[in-house]
Amino acid sequence: MKRFKFRRRTWILLGVLVVAVVAAVSGYAYFAASGSGSGTATVATIGAPTITNADPGNLWPDSVWHPMNVTITNPNGGNLYVTSISGTVADNGGCLGAWFEVQTIPVNAYIAPGPNVFAGNVRMLFNNAVDQSVCNSTPMTINWTSN
Repeated sequence: MKRFKFRRRTWILLGVLVVAVVAAVSGYAYFAASGSGSGTATVATIGAPTITNADPGNLWPDSVWHPMNVTITNPNGGNLYVTSISGTVADNGGCLGAWFEVQTIPVNAYIAPGPNVFAGNVRMLFNNAVDQSVCNSTPMTINWTSN
């Protein structure tokens, strides 16, 4: 029987093959361990939005709705959830805020940072029991809130 001789190149190839097999098999071995730790995160401080309105034009004691744009400006770096925007008219001298009505604007959405414009309405209510001429040429202030 003839004896099988390996050449130097065969030994090198055999060595590379053994290393590859060992590496492949050891790739499936691992250690399992549980761990724990802690970290910190800071939540941003939320700034209050500002609300303004465009002039709805001349109001008359006729109970007719006058459209106006209402702008709510989100000063924050992220979205802010707004349920609704509502307003009341302030008294100015003898012209009573109760003689006016502002429709609540339902939003029910997240508003983006910066100005966001919504459609609103205001009217001066007709009251035939009271002389409302005291409101003639009187500027009225709408106080806005959001929630």
